Amino acid sequence: MEEIDLSGLTETGYHVLTGRIGSGKTEIAVNLAIKMAQANIHTILFDLDIVKPYVRIRDIKEKLKIFPFKIVAPPDITKTLDLPILPPYIIGALMESEGHKIIDLGGDSYGAGSFAQFRNILVNKKYEMMFVINTKRPGTSTPEEIINSIREIETASKMEITSLILNTNLRWETSAQIIKEGLKIVEEVSREIKKPIKFACVEENHTEHVNGIDLPILKLKLFVNPLPRV
Repeated sequence: MEEIDLSGLTETGYHVLTGRIGSGKTEIAVNLAIKMAQANIHTILFDLDIVKPYVRIRDIKEKLKIFPFKIVAPPDITKTLDLPILPPYIIGALMESEGHKIIDLGGDSYGAGSFAQFRNILVNKKYEMMFVINTKRPGTSTPEEIINSIREIETASKMEITSLILNTNLRWETSAQIIKEGLKIVEEVSREIKKPIKFACVEENHTEHVNGIDLPILKLKLFVNPLPRV
């Protein structure tokens, strides 16, 4: 198993993570921030997910206080709202030249559309916009569904998805076979849209599930309670 190389990520100052509900994008954003901060990289984690049906970084920030990175999020009053309330201090933090910025973005046209206002900040800088895929969640179980989701987010955000992240899992029911099946689907998407698979993810206590997968691996420490099965 080849663990993810941070040097390949720090070449860009902005990493935007988006994906459908249940994709695991928030978990991945948090784990990337932890890994970078522990490597003494000045890291800022942005919670720009305004879609409320599931959990956002602001909902778990108490668990994250022990880690050496900064969290920038809308005020707590917005935790129960589904509104694009992004105050001026978030714009200011995004424009700061210092720090590596990891952005957790909503994974539908509403959530991604709220980010279009920041497009001019990022397009003039180096950024990567990564689409997180869990093929065991509704809306991303086939190549066609995944590509449609990507196009929807690109249209709403006015930005281009630059790479894919494989995060196929069924939490404690995850197996090597389930991940391999997901990889096959995501590889087909990668070929179709001509975007690379940046890395794959696996829960830190079950790395045996990704043995033989020829991708860098991000081991995940889990903070978010699992979604119910559908």
